[in-house]
Amino acid sequence: MATAKMADVVRALIKVGDLEGLQRVTPDGYDWSEPDGTAKPPLMIEVMLGPYAQWEIRAKMLDWMIKAGADPLRAVPADNADTCSIDIGRKGEDIKIPYKEHCATTFACEAVRALQESVHVAASDVKVTAFKGYLDALTRARPVLGQSNVAIPQSVVDMWESIRQMTPTHNVVFETADGEVSAHDLILVTASPVLKAMLESTMREGSSKRITVKDASGSGVRLLVDMLYTSSTRDELDYKTVLVALDLAHRWQAKGIVPVLEGILPAMVTVESFVAIAEAAMLKGLQKLQQACKTFAANTSEVKTMLDRGPLPAEVRQLLGEPADPGPEGAQHKKRRTFTAP
Repeated sequence: MATAKMADVVRALIKVGDLEGLQRVTPDGYDWSEPDGTAKPPLMIEVMLGPYAQWEIRAKMLDWMIKAGADPLRAVPADNADTCSIDIGRKGEDIKIPYKEHCATTFACEAVRALQESVHVAASDVKVTAFKGYLDALTRARPVLGQSNVAIPQSVVDMWESIRQMTPTHNVVFETADGEVSAHDLILVTASPVLKAMLESTMREGSSKRITVKDASGSGVRLLVDMLYTSSTRDELDYKTVLVALDLAHRWQAKGIVPVLEGILPAMVTVESFVAIAEAAMLKGLQKLQQACKTFAANTSEVKTMLDRGPLPAEVRQLLGEPADPGPEGAQHKKRRTFTAP
């Protein structure tokens, strides 16, 4: 007896907006990019094309899909010739968005932009609300960031937390800007090749087991150490603390922790934190965090005001597609004189 392809079942459940059914039938490790026909839109975009009145459940569906391994930044190939039409209630004036080179996030951004620019669509229109809700889900969900996650018993996490708290047995001390943070050298040398080289060398760090990081806050170093032990913390976090931990993890090449810390920051992007987070994303080449910052900027008028008023770090301007050096206010470019060989 013939059976339906899983890809067809998944797409059918997405079309009808059945999140619970999708969760029940989708196998672990499902390939969300599975090719299932060139005439069909990508699955994450398919979610957004359903009835707009269902946008809340569909936003939850996007959130779950990302957590299950779907990549909101996976782009449609450049040779895809298909186009999405969004009905705005006026015959012959649908909004048309080509799928090619769009990921789910940029597609949602383009839909919001087009709807907001249309004189026939009110700001309160359910389609505007829906796509803004999709954008929120796409940028807040914690994606799989280049490594597999596994479920482990809580008792194992509790055990490692207990080891973390055995301060009398710690044999390495970080001298931070506002205090000391200690840890076991075995954890540090296993997690970071840079710390391994420092602690096993004949330099001061190797002989004294004391590492000076006066440019880092104690809370940031403590967060990094917590993450190395259990990938969790009991401390209340703010974006500055996470940025310090991220900077150290990147500096010390603790590659297993960099994506975890990167994944915390998209939900912390606000008008206040935007510049610092965007600059860190650019300097460290964190593409998923860069995309989250671009999405935030595209939907936040205050960022446009920042650009107009300046100055902003060159990396942030570059992320937003602006010249790295805006030049003096009101300055005019001199006419270019062109010469050719006789």
